[in-house]
Amino acid sequence: MNKHWFRAAMFALLALGLSGCVKREFDEPPVGGEPINVTPNISIADLKKLHTTPGGFDTIKQDLIIGGVVVMDDRSGNYYKSLVIQDTSGGIEVRFNDGFLYNQFPVGRRIFIYCKDLILTDYNNLTQLTGSVVEQGGVLDDIGLTEAQVRRKIVKGPIVGAPTPRKLRINELNNSHISTLIRLENVQFITADAGKTFAEPITKNSLNRTLMDCSGNKLVLRSSGYADFAGQLTPTGNGSIVGVLSVFGTTLQMYIRDLNDVNMTGTRCSGVGGQLMSIRDLRSLFTGSTIQIPADRKIRGIVISDRIANNTDGRNLFVQATDGSAGIVVRFTANHNYNLGDEIEVDVSGQELSQFNGLLQVNNVAVDRSAAVASGQTPIVRTATIAQINANGEQWESTLVRITGATISGAGTALSGTKTVTDATGSIPMFTRSAATFANATTPSGAVTLTAIVSDFNGRQIILRNLNDIQP
Repeated sequence: MNKHWFRAAMFALLALGLSGCVKREFDEPPVGGEPINVTPNISIADLKKLHTTPGGFDTIKQDLIIGGVVVMDDRSGNYYKSLVIQDTSGGIEVRFNDGFLYNQFPVGRRIFIYCKDLILTDYNNLTQLTGSVVEQGGVLDDIGLTEAQVRRKIVKGPIVGAPTPRKLRINELNNSHISTLIRLENVQFITADAGKTFAEPITKNSLNRTLMDCSGNKLVLRSSGYADFAGQLTPTGNGSIVGVLSVFGTTLQMYIRDLNDVNMTGTRCSGVGGQLMSIRDLRSLFTGSTIQIPADRKIRGIVISDRIANNTDGRNLFVQATDGSAGIVVRFTANHNYNLGDEIEVDVSGQELSQFNGLLQVNNVAVDRSAAVASGQTPIVRTATIAQINANGEQWESTLVRITGATISGAGTALSGTKTVTDATGSIPMFTRSAATFANATTPSGAVTLTAIVSDFNGRQIILRNLNDIQP
C-alpha cells in the first residue's frame, strides 16, 4: 500500500472523527427552534417584582431564567449599551458594559438570561437588569453585564421577529406597559415641536418632543443626540408611531427604534380636548367675581394681538371668535408662540376666569393646553364710532374695531404711553407699551383710520396691534 495514500486516508478519518466531537456553540441554536434545555422559570413581570430597593441594588439569589424577544437594540444610537426584551407579561431593560449589541442581539431575536447573581436596579424608576456594581467616588454604580457574563448568562435563540406592538391610547398608558413595544395612532407633535429636529445632532444633547392625540392627551418622545436620526425633522402631520415606553421619575416617555417607527402624513387635528363653547358663552359665566370654568370645556378663536410687535405681554394674547361676536384675553403661564392670524383652540377646563384691572381673562393657562388649528386667518373688524365703543365696551371687549376720521393727541411725539383718540362722537384713551417695537414711532397729525383692540385698564381703552393699524 502506498504510504502516502495511507497517511491521507488516516488524516481524513481523524478529521471526520474530530468533527463529530465538536460541541455546537450555545448561541447557534437550530434554525427555527429554541435552544434545548433552556426554559424560563419566571416571567419578566415577576422578576421585576424582586427589585425591592428603590434607587438601590437587589442581587438575584435564586436560579431564575427569563426569556424574551428583543424589542429595542442600539442600532440607531437611540439606546446605548442597553436593550429591551419583552415576554407576554411585560418587558425589562438590560444593561451591558459594551455597545454594538445589535450585532448579537438585534430586534426580533429571542434570548434567555440566567439571572442568578445578576442585579436588579432602577434609573429614575425605570427597572433595569444589570451585571456588576462598582464604587466610583464613594458612590455605587452599575457597569452593565461584562463580556464574561454575557457569555455565561445569555443564550441566543432564533430570530423570530419583534412582537406586534400593543395598540394603546395615550390616556391608557400605565406602568405595566413600561419597557414594552406600543403603538399610538391618530397622534401628532404639538405645534411647538412639529418640524423640529428630534434631538441636537451637533451638541449631541438629547431632547424631549411632545406627542399629542386629538383629545389633547400628551406623551413625551425622548430622542438621543447620538441617534442617527437626531438631525431629522419631526413630522408636521398626524398618524401613528411605534416605540418602547419608558419612564423618568413619574413621567412616561417613549423611544423609537428608527424613523421607520414614525408614520405621520395625515391631516392634523386640533389636539385640544373638551366640549367646544363659544367665547361669548364663556364670558357670560363671569358675574363679577373670580370663578373656575367648568370641566371639559374649550374655546376656539383667532389671535388678534401681535406678539412680534410686543404691544402685549409675551404671556398674553387676545383671541376673538371667528364670527367676531366676542373676544377674551388668555394669559398663559409662559410666553407663547402664537402669531397674529393664528386660529387656536384652548382647553379652559377648570381654569380661572377673572378680571385684571377690569379686563376679563382666562388666567394661568399652561401653553400645552392650547394648539393652533390654522394660520393666516383674517379676523372680522367692526367699524364703529368712539361713542359706540364706549357704549358697548363690555360686549366688544377684546375684539377689533376700526375708527375712521380719528385724531391722536400728541402729534409729533412718540406713541409710547397714553394718548387720546378723538372722532366726531367722542374720545377714548389709547395705550402703547414702552416695550412695543413701535413705541418710539412718531404720532401722526391729522385724521387717520385706526384699527385697534378694545381693552380695559380700570376704564375703557384701545390698544394697537402694530404700526400698520394707523392708516392715513
